[in-house]
Order: sequence, then C-alpha cells, then structure tokens
Amino acid sequence: MKVRLTRFALLLALTACTEHATAPGVCPDFCPGGQIGVVDTIFTDMIERDTAFSGYVEATGGEVMVVADVPGAVDSRAIFRMNAMPTSIVIHDSTTSPIIVDSARLQIEILHRDTNATNLWIKLYRLPLDIDTTTTFAQVIPAFTDSIVDSVSLNTLLSAPLINDTATVRIWTVPIRTDSAGHILRVIGPDSTLFLDTYLDTAQARFVAADSGRVAFGVRVSPDSANTIALGTSDIGRGARLTWFYNYLDSTATVKYDSLSRGPIFDSFVFNPPTPPIDSNLAIGGVPAARSLLRVKIPRLLRDSADVVRATLIMVPVGPVPGAPADSFTILARPVIADLGAKSPLSTNSPFFGTKVIHLNVADTLRMELTDLVRSWALDSTLASALMLGQAPEGASYAQIRFYSTRSPAFQPTLHITFVRRYAFGVP
Repeated sequence: MKVRLTRFALLLALTACTEHATAPGVCPDFCPGGQIGVVDTIFTDMIERDTAFSGYVEATGGEVMVVADVPGAVDSRAIFRMNAMPTSIVIHDSTTSPIIVDSARLQIEILHRDTNATNLWIKLYRLPLDIDTTTTFAQVIPAFTDSIVDSVSLNTLLSAPLINDTATVRIWTVPIRTDSAGHILRVIGPDSTLFLDTYLDTAQARFVAADSGRVAFGVRVSPDSANTIALGTSDIGRGARLTWFYNYLDSTATVKYDSLSRGPIFDSFVFNPPTPPIDSNLAIGGVPAARSLLRVKIPRLLRDSADVVRATLIMVPVGPVPGAPADSFTILARPVIADLGAKSPLSTNSPFFGTKVIHLNVADTLRMELTDLVRSWALDSTLASALMLGQAPEGASYAQIRFYSTRSPAFQPTLHITFVRRYAFGVP
C-alpha cells in the first residue's frame, strides 16, 4: 500500500512539471498592449521656403514650335530661316556653272494637332531674313499681314482618299493624300506624325543669289475653334526641310537637273501676349521657361517614430491657364542633389519623380504623388530635402501656370501625409 502511494505522488509531480510547448500564448499575458496607429494629416509648415526662377530654356531651344490662335487668349506663330545654298556647281576641276532654280518643296512635320478641329488651315508667309532670337511678335506682324505664300486646309487633306499605288509608294515610301493644289500629306510613325509637303514656285520661294539662297518663313493657323498645331524643330532633328530643284550646264553644255535640301539655321516661335515677369507666386513653364524650387523641412516625428505610407503635394493655382484645350502640358517634380537655388543640380533617379498633367482653361488644385520622395527624405537625413517643379518639355509652350506660394498663407503649398506610428513592443 505504501509503495502505491509513493508511485502516485511521483506521477502527480511529473505531471505538474510538464510544459505544453506547442500551446499558443494567451493574450494579454504574452502580447504587447499597444495598437497600430495610422495618422492622416496635412502639414502646412513642411514647405518652409519656395522660389520661382526664370530663363532656363528659350523658344529657340524647345522641342516643338507651338502654332495656335485662340481669340482673346493667345496668338502663337512659328518662324524659321533656312540655311544658305551654293549658287553654282563645280563641273570640272575648278570650272563652275551657275545654278538656275525653277522650284522648291517645303516640308514641315506636324507632331501634334487638335483632332477635334474642323476648320484647320495652315498658312505660310515669307519673313525677313534678319529674324533671330531677339525677334518679337510685334516685329513680324507686318510680314504676317502682307506676305502670304500659301495656305492649305489640313482637314481637306486628312479626308482625301489614300493614294497607295506602286509608283506613289516608290517615291514617298508610304501612301499619301493630296489635294487639288498639289499638297502632299503623309502619316508616319507610331505617334502619327503628319508630314506636309508644299511645292513652291520661284515667286513663292525666291532664290536670290546675293542672299545665297537664304529664305525665311512663318506659319500660323486660322483663328477658328481654338486651332493649334506643334511643328518639329531642328533641336530634335525634325525641323523644316526646303528642297531646291535646279538645272545647270555641264562641261558639254548639256542641261542637267538636280536638287539639294537645306534645314533651318534658326527656328523658334513668337506669341502674344508674352509671358509676364516673375512675381511673388510660383511660376512653371512658359517662354523663357520658369521653374519653382520647394524646400521641405522633414519633422522629427517622421524621421524617428513613423513610417510614411503616402505623401501628396497640394498646390492652389492662381487662376486657369488660357489657351487651346489641346495644348495641355505636364509638370515634372525632381529632387535636387544640392540646394544651390536656381542652379540646383537635379536628380535623374526616376522612381522619385512626380508628374501631373495641367489642362488649360481650368483651375483645378494640383495634387501630385510624392510618396517615394518624401519617404526617402525621412529615411536619409543627408539628402537635400528640396524639389524643383518644371514643365516637360521646356521652352515648347506659351502656357505657364502660377501657384500661390508660402507668401500667401491661406493658399500656400502643403503636404498631405499618411503615416504609421512605429509599434512599441512591450516586455512579455
């Protein structure tokens, strides 16, 4: 009997010391008592200094020449001067023969147009040879008044049937459309670029030997339904091309025929009204191109005890941007590598970019996603916490938008940030 009681007591002792290692912990004994806290707030004081700068890209350095006519808003016209031509040709050693020009063909690339336009006319004018980077809208008004060379209805050409016979495609490489005046229209490339070719006689394209065959032209559109187009420029290798067709006498006095093409030595666009000077507001875009620098102060809260989930820049426009609805543009936000004011070098780290499309004739509040950028600033205090806002592309549009700055406290730029407070683990 005594032995049985001893064994029973030992069994109870062993049972009491058994640990159930696979059993789950029981809260709140093994779980911290805190909760995950998500905070959504607008920081009105994070952008502490902001400045607008102008003069980055002029119209002569833009990727396109904007041609628009919006009554009461803007009148923009392209101007370009073609490179010189030789006035004679070498036929044998040092013997030369003068060339006799009989006609020319001008080709322009239309990179952008308003597809809703129903009465889009493109008009070509002869301009003075002294046009340059200093030429203003007022200075070319007389030439745009009495020196018209040609005009073409783009809608008529676009509605004409395609000509795609073997002989045509052999000459132009693609099917073409043409009208009764002999204008040629081609659609080329994935972006549907329009190539417009206009044949000019010696009265329209005057070959003056004393001027080495230099000619200058201007392009405008008809002021109807806010018409607008954008022409390619020499800066991107898509400027106008003028092909001269000529004949000369060879060494046997036989008439020979040939042609030679020339590109622009200068191309730009002028518009009215001009871009106003910088004021106390933040300016982005226009010609000369303006940029705005925003300096951001990251609070200690976001650096030490929070994780940024989302960050949105909020800016209030001073008013709508007037112009053709089809001339919308993009604002690009890029962080600076070092804050040197107007000359701050910009980062090319694309994941940290912010973009926003600006539509003309509306005054919507800008909201731009900057989560990756703000998060990087919060995690790395060595980075320059500043960003530059600029138009993309620059120097290619008459349109400039202005936003209220920190000098207007009621409408100043702000950052809308959602963050999570870091979880405070307790001691079990």
